[in-house]
Amino acid sequence: MEAQLVSEERMVAIEAILRSVRRLHLEIDKQGMGRRSPRSTIPLKKQGVVELYDVLIDSKELRNVTRKLFIDGHYVRAVEEAYKCINNTVKLKSGLSADGQDLMNQAFSIKNPILKLNALKTDSERNEQLGYMLSLGGCMTGIRNPRAHEHQLWDSPDVALEMLAWANHLMRIVHKAKRVTRLKKALIP
Repeated sequence: MEAQLVSEERMVAIEAILRSVRRLHLEIDKQGMGRRSPRSTIPLKKQGVVELYDVLIDSKELRNVTRKLFIDGHYVRAVEEAYKCINNTVKLKSGLSADGQDLMNQAFSIKNPILKLNALKTDSERNEQLGYMLSLGGCMTGIRNPRAHEHQLWDSPDVALEMLAWANHLMRIVHKAKRVTRLKKALIP
């Protein structure tokens, strides 16, 4: 009998702890800090989100691959496709076969770039090149890859829109970059 009472008391305590944890998770989600929060941090009606999408996303390539997905509520997939589009644009523009972060590191390298954002003569110019190399690589690792490999990832419309707006900016940067023409070394007989 005593063992059963201890067991029942333990179960009551565990259930109380679980209720507290659930409340904590709900509060974290409500504040927009949850990793897979089903709640929007900026409560917007679907129509308003689509209107914002149309204002913020002006890259033709991104619109072609993400707009229908976004409107249909496939937010994770829209974000994944946007960053795959950036990756493929960098591949095409650079001629490199690498992928993801490695591609961005090779294409936008400071010491031996394939794609240059500027003349790379001043500290500020080198910082810009480095910053976008790191941002592009980080997006491949931190935004694209989880959405390509995680089957239960969830993005709210507003969070997806933020990532799509950033992708739009990065696409503009990639298009701005100039491909470095390299002189072939003369063959010495």
